Order: sequence, then structure tokens, then C-alpha cells
Amino acid sequence: SAQRAQAWGEVARRLAHEIKNPLTPIQLSAERLEMKLTGKVAEPEQAMLVKSVKTIVDQVDAMKRLVNEFRDYARLPAAELKPVDLNALVADVLQLYLGEGGDSVAGVPVHMALDAACPPILGDAQQLRQVIHNLLQNAQDATEGCPVREVTVKTQWNPTSRRVRLAVQDSGTGFPEHILKRAFEPYVTTKAKGTGLGLAVVKKIADEHGARIDLSNRVTDGTVRGAQVSLSFAVAA
Repeated sequence: SAQRAQAWGEVARRLAHEIKNPLTPIQLSAERLEMKLTGKVAEPEQAMLVKSVKTIVDQVDAMKRLVNEFRDYARLPAAELKPVDLNALVADVLQLYLGEGGDSVAGVPVHMALDAACPPILGDAQQLRQVIHNLLQNAQDATEGCPVREVTVKTQWNPTSRRVRLAVQDSGTGFPEHILKRAFEPYVTTKAKGTGLGLAVVKKIADEHGARIDLSNRVTDGTVRGAQVSLSFAVAA
């Protein structure tokens, strides 16, 4: 597993480098063309020009996001473990997702169920932010097209094992069986768009933290009601 992760990291690093170089010149050239030609062509051609430049810029932005995912996976630094208040970190990150009435920016309600008894964990706050972002984004995407769209973020303190558990649940269609077995491998995804690197990055960060990670479908009365990804962290001494 470690050898595969290292090999995928090298592939991601090279791809990020090769893809990133031409992106800025492409975007700047398209924007320069629009600026030079605006007002010098007839209205039908002007509309086509604006639409075409917007398409180019939007697709370049999509490629930049792709490159950033490659970069994050390939260059993930070693975790600097310090005491972290996981509840406070989750609440802080969720402020970026929650709008008025508790709805997320994407229109998917996000619920928090934080266990006040959770002690500080040993973690790298910056990397844990990335974990929460990745899991929330995946959970939101998983609910697309579903009659019920909601995401729940939970924390739980287990005094017996002395570990704190972070879980992100969604109301989507769950993971196919073949994906469940390989979900943490790079480039494995059920999405039409995306690299499949989100969970691979989460797994890499979990390993750095010595955290146990589990992915499962939520089944009620034999029916899949969504998916859950959970991580179990050691507490700070």
C-alpha cells in the first residue's frame, strides 16, 4: 500500500507540473483576444466571442482545480502533531459551508452533532481542515439528484478506547461494492468529474496521524440510505 501511494504520488507530481505550465498562457490569450476584439465585431460574433472566452476560462479553472488536487496528493507534507480541539476545528470549517438557516452554500443542509466530552486529539490542524473539506465536498456531491439531500458531521468520545471519532454521513446512494474495496486508492471514483484523489488524500493524512479510517454504506431495513466515512484519532496526552 505504501509503495502504491508513493508511485501514485510521483505520477501526480509529474502530471501537475506538465498540466500547469500551459494553463495561464491559455487563459491570458483568450482574455486578450476578447479585449482586443470587443466592439470591433458584429453583435452575433460578439456574443459568440464572449461565450467562447467564458468557456475557455471556466475550463482552465477546472484544470487548475485538477492540478491542485494532484499537487496536494503528491506534496502532502509530514504531519506536525499537536493538541487540537476537533470540535472547534469542525465548527470553524463548517462556517464556510453554512448559510442562513443552516443550509450550505451548495444548498445541502449540513448538520453538526458534536460530542462536548471530546478531549483534544493529536493532530495537524491544517491537514485536518483538508480532511473535513474533502469529506464534506464528497458528501455533498454524493447527494446530487437524490430526493433527500443532507450531510451530518459527528464527533464522539470513546473513553474505553480513549479515541475520538469523526464521522461524515450523507444521504446519497452509497458506494458500489467494488468501490468500497478500493475507495482510498488514487483515481478511483464514481463521479463523472473529478480525479478520485479526495479520499486518497484523506487516507494519506489519516496514516500520518495514525488514525483508523473506515468507509461504509448506511443501511436501514436492507436499503442503502447513504454513506459514512469515519476517522478515529488518539487523544493528546
